[in-house]
Amino acid sequence: MERCIRCDGELEKGFVIDKGDYDLASQATWASGDPNTSFWRTSVVKSGSKKMPVVTYRCKNCGRLESYAHDVS
Repeated sequence: MERCIRCDGELEKGFVIDKGDYDLASQATWASGDPNTSFWRTSVVKSGSKKMPVVTYRCKNCGRLESYAHDVS
């Protein structure tokens, strides 16, 4: 079991909800590199960027959040 680095409390696994098109909820995702800031972009993520889901752990004692993006491939 993972422990909180602040208070040594127990961590519970979860995820941060990210709102996208049409206010649909999804799991937050990490992308490598810089965001696409072009006015004409179809996506903020540049082509070829590596993407990973973000997993977040919450301390049951103090509420601290720790987020990680582990390679799932």
